[in-house]
Amino acid sequence: MSQSHHHHDHDHDADGMCQPRLIPSSLTDYSNYGVRFRFPSAWELSEETSSDETTISVQSYGTSFWTIVLFKSRPDPEAVLDTVVAAFEQDYEEVDVLTAVGSLSGLPSLGRDLDFVCYDLLNSATLRAFQTSNQTVLVMFQGTDHELETTRPQLESISASLECDDEDDVWIDDEE
Repeated sequence: MSQSHHHHDHDHDADGMCQPRLIPSSLTDYSNYGVRFRFPSAWELSEETSSDETTISVQSYGTSFWTIVLFKSRPDPEAVLDTVVAAFEQDYEEVDVLTAVGSLSGLPSLGRDLDFVCYDLLNSATLRAFQTSNQTVLVMFQGTDHELETTRPQLESISASLECDDEDDVWIDDEE
């Protein structure tokens, strides 16, 4: 963990001016379906589950939301991302797509960063997908660019707090 983030008690706006840090609103711990994360308590959590997938969403006051989708059948993360991007491209006329590679919850992740216009407002969506030993995980957050100036740090902190059960860590599988 880098120390610098923890002891910085104010934010900077676009002009580099110091802004008082948003009140560290209380956080709620979520733990279910083999995943754990923390989210702002004031935001609204919803869950939807079907035979193969579970969707857990956290909605801010505005347009911003954070969603995690769990696929029991463990589809290829690349294929999951392609499917989501295709849906965006169907819904919005112009979608700019950047590929991102990183790690999430300690596991290598693939990603796409999207920019698109909705109701004349520029929006961004961040998609990340990875596999654990028991499921494929898609993490997505989006909002209007204007609102993301405020909410992105909160959305990113939800992603950063994500932990997933990975059975490989628990016991050694000797079947190979």
